Amino acid sequence: MYKHILLPTDGSALSRQAIHSCMLFAKNTGATITGVHVIPALQPDQLEAWMHHDAHYGERRQALFERFADEYLAYIANSAQAEEIPCACKVLKAPEPYLAIVKAAEQARCDLIYMASHGWKGDSAQLLGSETLKVLMHSKIPVLVHKPVPGNRR
Repeated sequence: MYKHILLPTDGSALSRQAIHSCMLFAKNTGATITGVHVIPALQPDQLEAWMHHDAHYGERRQALFERFADEYLAYIANSAQAEEIPCACKVLKAPEPYLAIVKAAEQARCDLIYMASHGWKGDSAQLLGSETLKVLMHSKIPVLVHKPVPGNRR
């Protein structure tokens, strides 16, 4: 069975559902967990477009993203600790989150990626793009997709 699970989170309610589901799965299989959150890395020209004449915008933006990442990963770590599941967490920075997730799974020698799907349908999925779909397409290891549970906002 699976021994090491990569658990990406974006901090959403759906990610929290996947976290709880993954904890049960890991506990039942004896797997360890590596939690990851990807901070978007804007290219310099993208960053300049959003600076609005603020010399410290980039620093404040980075600090805010790091604070959110710490909160999201603390949720995974605390959930794992409550279930006595070995867990490590990492903040990643990348322009393409799906590539960072796939690479992190390979580097940590995970044998499963367990992630949420927002379940967008139709034009919104094509317009927004699905990180889950991109991970599914590019990962060399299995990806377990946790589908939303209606009414569960845990």
